[in-house]
Amino acid sequence: MDVIILAGGEGRRMEGRDKGLVAFKSQPMVAFTVELVRPIATNIIISCNRNLPEYAGLADRVVEDALEGFQGPLAGILAGLKACQSTQVLVLPCDTPLLELSLLKRLLASAKENPEGITVLSEGDKLHPLHAVVPLSLVGDLETWLEGGQRAVQRWMRSHSMRLVDIGDDPEQLSNLNTFHELKALEKLKAEK
Repeated sequence: MDVIILAGGEGRRMEGRDKGLVAFKSQPMVAFTVELVRPIATNIIISCNRNLPEYAGLADRVVEDALEGFQGPLAGILAGLKACQSTQVLVLPCDTPLLELSLLKRLLASAKENPEGITVLSEGDKLHPLHAVVPLSLVGDLETWLEGGQRAVQRWMRSHSMRLVDIGDDPEQLSNLNTFHELKALEKLKAEK
């Protein structure tokens, strides 16, 4: 299965830094996701909008948004899907370094039972839409959605058959690090355990 890792954000809450390349426990945050998916990925595609040479050293391929000006995660997903060949594609963000393979395997198993729909991790009613399996067949639909000026990830996903996989009693796995404060607090917590 092809894997798209989203690393194309502006990093506004991290002083404009490229979040995927910000160090967590002495390595770039994106490296945790790359290492996690390497055993299950046919191809790892990092969707980014800057620092392409740095990301290229970590992935099988890097892609940029076709739409200019940081148009959001759907634009990154579209750029990644256009580089994919597997019928289903695992989509992950670059900023959840505590994610575990066991949870991804649950997501993938559920997606196999829902090959025409989108399968998404959830925490009760709360979706984690950037942790999903998306059918490659939706690439044209997503392109039309974006050309129409739509940017809302959940709204697009909900317009299709969607299956939720509850993360259970370990929400820490999906701790996403949006600020330096969150990053340092999580590093400290992990050092104490």
